[in-house]
Amino acid sequence: MTFNYLLRKIAPFGKPDSLLRMFRTCYVLLWILLPLAAASQSLQGKIDDLLKQEKLSGAVYSTIKDSHITSFSSGLKNLETGDPMLLDDKVHVGSLTKTFLAIGILRLATLNMLDLDDPIKKYLKDLPMDNPWESSNPVTIRHLLDHTSGMSDIRLWHFFSTGATAQTPLNEFYGRNPKVLDVHVKPGTMFSYSNIGYTLLGMLIDTIVKEPYEDYLDRNLLRPIGLKNSSFHFRTQHEDKKLAMGHFDNGDPAFAMPIYVRPAGQFTTTAEDMGTFLQFLLNGGRLNDQEFIKKEFIDQMGLPVNTIAAKNGLRLGYSLGALSRDRHGVVGIAHSGNTIGFRAMYYLFPKEKKAFFIAHNMDSETADYDLFNKTLIDHLDLDTLRVQIGSVKSSSSVQDSEWEGYYVPVFTKIHPMELIDVISGYTVVKNSGNGISIRPFQKKEIFAKTIGNALFVAQGRTAASHLFYKDGSGVTFLTTGTMTLKKISSWKIYLSTISVVLGVVAALLMILSFIINLFRRKWKYFMSPVMFCISTLILFTLSLLFVSSIDMIRIGNKSPPTMMIYACTFLLPAGCFISLIKYGSTLSKSINCIDFWLIVLVSQFVITLWSYNLIPFATWE
Repeated sequence: MTFNYLLRKIAPFGKPDSLLRMFRTCYVLLWILLPLAAASQSLQGKIDDLLKQEKLSGAVYSTIKDSHITSFSSGLKNLETGDPMLLDDKVHVGSLTKTFLAIGILRLATLNMLDLDDPIKKYLKDLPMDNPWESSNPVTIRHLLDHTSGMSDIRLWHFFSTGATAQTPLNEFYGRNPKVLDVHVKPGTMFSYSNIGYTLLGMLIDTIVKEPYEDYLDRNLLRPIGLKNSSFHFRTQHEDKKLAMGHFDNGDPAFAMPIYVRPAGQFTTTAEDMGTFLQFLLNGGRLNDQEFIKKEFIDQMGLPVNTIAAKNGLRLGYSLGALSRDRHGVVGIAHSGNTIGFRAMYYLFPKEKKAFFIAHNMDSETADYDLFNKTLIDHLDLDTLRVQIGSVKSSSSVQDSEWEGYYVPVFTKIHPMELIDVISGYTVVKNSGNGISIRPFQKKEIFAKTIGNALFVAQGRTAASHLFYKDGSGVTFLTTGTMTLKKISSWKIYLSTISVVLGVVAALLMILSFIINLFRRKWKYFMSPVMFCISTLILFTLSLLFVSSIDMIRIGNKSPPTMMIYACTFLLPAGCFISLIKYGSTLSKSINCIDFWLIVLVSQFVITLWSYNLIPFATWE
């Protein structure tokens, strides 16, 4: 008995043709959609399990396979209320904003409203930028897009401050301290991630279109592409109930806050909109079969050509708002982002016409977010290339110690925290015969094998991942294309660490001595020269405790706690100096006094802090 026979028996009025066609259509659709549903269920189950494993609240995500966009949601939208994350819930995506802003710039270039190689000062004429290479290498729009301007990244107050509003003029990010615009290396030569640079791009759009970049890009970029639920405008959970609650890693709610560098990290979107945007990029920047963004611009995304690294064979890096990333056996065009309470990532695979996006509404310091990336990459069924160190053909052997040593970042993430990079952010490089060991402080060791010309490929990567080179003055650098380290003397690390340890221990001993003598009521002790130093140490310690009691998001405010620590960083050297002068008047006796040597140890620590621009310390500058 056939399917058609049964259908004819139950068909009304003896005319089953239309019903037959309907059942056949449903039957075909069922066979098409069932595998898709099973795959979707499988992916969602894996993400659900990972959220529990990594102790994260929730996520929205989307994938593109065979030109089909599928959106998902998992976990909770709000831990306090227990509301589930829904498909159309909105998220903040942090630095993924840079890709959208870059596409906005590329749209203006497509319309011939600017040239990517124009100097930024052509448009922002009053910009107080100090560039020692201005005559030969001015900072261009392309440099800002590629993070090769030579400027630093951010100051504390750019992100961790309640002083900014949604309407704060963009030039406020340098108004209180023009030195944030200083150029430290020759523009165009070295990758240096800079939120400051992308904020200048926001100002550039404002200047060219004569209106706020948020208004212009929402209307002329997002809406034409089809992003109906996305915006550059600042959104809060109070204003938009569809916006998921962000969370700190302890699970506390993290309400949205405006920032001074908003063009670099302020964007609200949904999983569906992100799928639409990624599909637009996979289509080569075309809308309705018309060129919306020049294809040559889209093709250049994530493929640097002008940096020292690129010219020496390391082709992975950052370009035009995205980076090329070699992980899990595949190379993709990607961007990550994090902001208060959120983390996000997208990956594009242009040759395979596949992509994914995921955003979490929790910014955790302990969770392994890359596990989610791997799961989504596996779901896309990409042709992965598993590379092992032993399988890489080596063109030569590393027999000397040319590249061995200690390396620190050229650019400190948050100025002026270079001292932290020196004592806890360094990387050790060691020779291992025909390869090298790269061991960042407190991070997993990386093994890489030489492929010639100072290029190395790390285990698990598909192409050259590290490059060593020397500049004109003989300084050695190690770069991955998206991070550059410079070689320094190991003694700088040892001495800086010893200085900090001895200074802190001496300060604690002096404070402990003060407390003991206070309880014992040895009033004569409080008349000794050591009290000048101890008094400022106690004030400094109290100021640190005072500052630690406020929310991190307020650390960049000019407030009583931060002003107190600023004042104490002036008083501390003064107290040490006065105590040393007092002891110096009777030096022959003082050298036998333990308090004198404790002051000496604290004083050398103060000198170290001063040499790293941590005295005076103003969190609002």
